[in-house]
Order: sequence, then C-alpha cells, then structure tokens
Amino acid sequence: MAIGVQSSEIHEHFNKLFSAILMEQQKISSIKPADEDKKELLTNNLKEYEQLKGRGFFYPFMASGRGHGPLVELIDGSIKYDLINAIGVNLLGHSHPIYIKANLEAATADTMMAGNLLSCLEPFELSKVLINAVKASRLKHFWFSCSGSFAGDTALKILWQKKAPNYRLIAFEKSFAGRSIAMQDVTYNSSYREGMPQTIQVDHVPHFNYKDPENSLKNTLAALDSLIEANGSTYCALTIELIQGEAGFIFGTKEYYEGIFKWAKAHDIYVWVDEVQSFARTHQLFAYQMFGLDEYVDVVTVGKVLQACGTFYTEELNPKPGLIAGTFNGSIASMNAGKAIVRLLTEGNFYGPFGRMKELETKFKAEFKKLSEGSCKGKLPYYGGVGTMLSFEVGDSSTETTNKFMKKLFENGIITFSAGKDPTRVRFLLSISLLDEQIKEIFSILEKTILEII
Repeated sequence: MAIGVQSSEIHEHFNKLFSAILMEQQKISSIKPADEDKKELLTNNLKEYEQLKGRGFFYPFMASGRGHGPLVELIDGSIKYDLINAIGVNLLGHSHPIYIKANLEAATADTMMAGNLLSCLEPFELSKVLINAVKASRLKHFWFSCSGSFAGDTALKILWQKKAPNYRLIAFEKSFAGRSIAMQDVTYNSSYREGMPQTIQVDHVPHFNYKDPENSLKNTLAALDSLIEANGSTYCALTIELIQGEAGFIFGTKEYYEGIFKWAKAHDIYVWVDEVQSFARTHQLFAYQMFGLDEYVDVVTVGKVLQACGTFYTEELNPKPGLIAGTFNGSIASMNAGKAIVRLLTEGNFYGPFGRMKELETKFKAEFKKLSEGSCKGKLPYYGGVGTMLSFEVGDSSTETTNKFMKKLFENGIITFSAGKDPTRVRFLLSISLLDEQIKEIFSILEKTILEII
C-alpha cells in the first residue's frame, strides 16, 4: 500500500481480510432462484424504497453486496447473471480483486474523498496513468468530475471559453449525453427534457446509418453544410459518441469519422468525443484509438469503467483559472481502482485483434448466429456490437415486446437493459470475467426465453 497508515500489523490484517473477502465472494458460483423465506424481504424493501424515491423500479432488484464475476446476488437470495453492470460500470466483474483491494486501501486513508483544493496522491497517480494512455494524441490534461454528465459540462465550458461568443454545438441524432441541465439538451431524445427550458443551442445531424453505409458520410456532410449555411461560424464544437450507447451500439467506420472530423477542422470547429460508456470496452482502451482517430480529438470525456469521470483536453484548450473547479475529484477508493484498472487493461492481453474484448465479441456473435439460424430463426432480426458492447433485437423490436422479453429474462436469471427506439434493442455490457461454460448457459437461457415470449 502506498497511501494511508501502514505497519506490519496492518499489512498482516489487510492480507488476511483481502483473502477472506475474496474467498467468501467466490462462493457465489451459479444462478439460483430466490429463497422462499426472503421473497417478502425484497418486495417490502422495494415498496418502501419506491415511496422514498417517488417512483418505481424497472426490475425487482436490490443487491445483497455479494457477487462474483458475472454473477450477483439479490437480497431475496436469488443469484443472476449481471450482463448490464450498472450500465457498463463493472467491466471486471463482481468482487474483482482490484475492487476489493482498492476499498481496503482506502480504509487506511484519513479521508473518504479526494478534493480539488487540497490534493491527494491518488488523483495525481491516476492522472499520470490516464495521460500516458493518450500520449499518441494531442490530449495533455485531465480534469476529474463526479459524473459523466459533469465531465460533459466541463468539456462544454472549456470549449465555450475558447470559442466565445460562438456557443452553438453540433451533436448527433440518437445521442445520449447525460442528465445535467446542459447535457439534456445535447441528448437527442426530447422526452428526457420534457418541461425543461432550452439552455444551450444544439443542432443534431444524422449519425452513421448501418442500413445505408455507402451514403452515410455524404448525408451527414450535407446536413453539416446546411448548418453552416443557416448559422454561419457560430459553432464551438462537434460532439459525438463513436459508438452510440443508448441507440443500441450504432457505430460507423474510420472513413466515416475521418470525413466528419476533417470537415470540422476545415470549419474551425473542435472535435469532442464522448467515451463515457465506450471507454475500455472496445478493441482499444478508447474507441477513438480503435478507429485510429488520435490526430483529430480535442476533447474526450470518460467515466463508468474507470470508476471515476473526467475530461481530457489539449493544451490549446487549457482554460483560464476559475472556470472549472469543484469540491471532489472522487472517492479515494475509486481513484485507487481506476489506476489499477487502466494498468491491468493496458498491460494485459485485452486489446487488439486477439485481445479479450475481441474474443468475447466473437464468442457472443457466434452464439447469436446459432440461435438466429436455428431454433430462434425469424425471432432475432438483429444482433451486433463491438467488444463488450453488444445488442440484439427480439420479435418485432418494439419497446413493448422488448420490455416483456427482458422482464421474463430477468425471471429466468439474466439482467440486461434496453437501448434505442424504433427499433428497441436488448443491450449487453459484458464483464471480462465470463467463462465459456457461463456463456453457454447464458445462451441456453436466452433461447428458452425467446421461445417463451416470441
């Protein structure tokens, strides 16, 4: 341990506690139904929590704090496959040694949160690891935020200050940027901001169309040209999810993105890539690296898998003092985990054509192919994705059918979530801890559920 209080006694207890926790968590090894005597506990707790929150839950889910790998236990004693991982946060899997160690290390420190005014070793160390991971680009700085939305707000403020008074922003149809006041305007779905005043000027253009790939770039560039014709040089930046998470993992080609980014540069518009969901989940640590777009990015936002959130930016965009600040960088535990996660992923065999991310993608797509050509022929109209970001459609791909399917899938032992509308897709955000036999069981449950519902 490099932080907090240290002694031989602490080290001895630390190692014993680490081993004991891991051994207990490893007892979660297979799915199981709820315990009869605990069903009421889950029902009652959720009912009370719904009253506290003022709204219900999509799933009858409350975690017990026990889980291992892709498996998680609920307070009713049931154990299920967690294939959504808090919308992509838990890439390593439940009770991974890095998570356990990071929490125990944080317990030796004198505070729970790392601050901006009085800095700590943890965000300093994590910042070094992160900046080293983007050294092939022009990104030189990183600023922590306490959510992906706030990382987006930081990006917007930096861009606005540099380009003032050109405050308009270009975003993409079907994009999702977050729930803050600014990011809800960047998000394409108008129902997410019902009753809200428009706070920033955002224009949305078409993203890559997988049904018409040959004309996608031409159509997007035509829409971009129309914006300039209508609004002139009033834009500060173009923001894009290279892999649109909430749209069901829609993504384009290197040529498509290069065409858009070259257009932006030609019009003196900065390129902001939103990687809050895609970070660490594709064939490289960053999706922009997978597409070979290092030279174009001016701002990149990250979160989720990192266990922290923040904004990368170039020296050119380094803001004036006072523009960005905040009480917290994040928790000591999250900083510890983030540093270890990035090192694990960049030093291990996780990326490239033969890395773990590509391997999981290949195995899942092969199993989907078997289902779509076999017992579920005609019931799986689409499956796809990249790395550990995979999605598929069932039946008529409607929201009603998809929700019904997901709730039955939950009953049968698999947790996932939806993405997109017209079509609505089932979304997987996989953990790298999945074993081959678990993948086989997952697809057996998928097959059973599809045949039950569709």
